[in-house]
Amino acid sequence: MYSFPVAKGEDIIQKGLVNLELEDEAFSGALYLTTGRIVFVGYLLDITHKYMEEVPLAHIAEMKKGKSLFIIPNVLNIFTIKDRKLKFVVQGSSEWFNEINKQIQSIV
Repeated sequence: MYSFPVAKGEDIIQKGLVNLELEDEAFSGALYLTTGRIVFVGYLLDITHKYMEEVPLAHIAEMKKGKSLFIIPNVLNIFTIKDRKLKFVVQGSSEWFNEINKQIQSIV
């Protein structure tokens, strides 16, 4: 159901179900961490309108952990070099944070 094209030599490191809050929209879908990027694949309104958001790891300017409902530590905020903010509500946000950092360090 959630799929995206993987480049030659690119491997998927981690995947999980998430909610993405972007500007004034909210999407449910899957988040993938690959050796070169993070990719969100979800659907808008119904299963016929696919939405994909991808950020190369080199374009991540900053990441911050956060909380939903002020108490649940399940938010991962990603800020890009193009001043975009992607807010992922994901189970295991600390693990995602650590793994994304690890992959960023491996490309530097």
